Amino acid sequence: MNPEPPRNTRANTLAALRLEPAASVPVFDGTVWEAVQLGGNFKYESWTDHWGTVWQAELPGMVPTDVGHPLADLDRLADYPWPDPWALTWTAADQQHLDRLKQRDIVVGGAHIKFVCERLCCLMGMDNFLMALVEDPDRVQVVIDRVVDYNIVCLRRLMDLGVDILHVSEDLGSTNDLLLSPELFRRFLVPAYARCFAEAQQRGVMIDFHSDGAILRIVPDLIALGITCLNPLEVTANDQPRARELTLGKIAVLGGINSKIVQTGTPADVRREVERAFALWAPGGGWIAAPDQVLTGAPPENVRVFWAACWEAATRSC
Repeated sequence: MNPEPPRNTRANTLAALRLEPAASVPVFDGTVWEAVQLGGNFKYESWTDHWGTVWQAELPGMVPTDVGHPLADLDRLADYPWPDPWALTWTAADQQHLDRLKQRDIVVGGAHIKFVCERLCCLMGMDNFLMALVEDPDRVQVVIDRVVDYNIVCLRRLMDLGVDILHVSEDLGSTNDLLLSPELFRRFLVPAYARCFAEAQQRGVMIDFHSDGAILRIVPDLIALGITCLNPLEVTANDQPRARELTLGKIAVLGGINSKIVQTGTPADVRREVERAFALWAPGGGWIAAPDQVLTGAPPENVRVFWAACWEAATRSC
């Protein structure tokens, strides 16, 4: 009799996240985890959030673009109306949805989208924020401190709901390098993250940290902060063997499979990419197999082959 093929389970995903022996490599096919968020944290549409940032949606279901920045000029800082984190909503319907998630065999997350660097980019505009780190550091620090105070309350509210893991989004890299120097990252962002994550660490709640782009130069810093999982370690932006060397046995990783190949390659290319990723990332555990970006626009046959190849490889990993 053939053994039962693997499937994602809460226990198996938790083992991978905790760098413990897992029955097989979890496959991020929609059954690894689901996350809730406080109402008003983020929307995938055109809207103005309660920070005053104006968002323009270009394509349905895709992340909208920030087009209006209430603190583009820091001379507005004295009169800026800081938002109340308790204004974010949690309804009876939200609680019913969360209760249903907790009855499933999955990990339940709490998402806080636009964290510190991303939030300041949205408030000030990316160029303004990055320039002000050098030219106006004292006032930037004021904004960072207020954002951190807000985040602490939001993360506490999510943890009080009983989630297993916090998901924070914080794009720190471009295709080629970090958006800011490691020195500025360590001066401004590391202390901010330490404050944000302190309570989660005290309460034993895991942290999933999302950052697109080239971030290998700060992976040791993220590990030192006690982050549980790093995603997605984009293949085209990060040297993959070096990424595995830096993370093995120190932090879990979700991602590591080149989504561009799924979007533009042949089915045979897709299978080869999945095999490459499993050969690198599966040994040693602590990996959740996933594309490094959403597979928007990928040919349906490539998507089918991608998930089939992932599960075939996961079966061999048992």
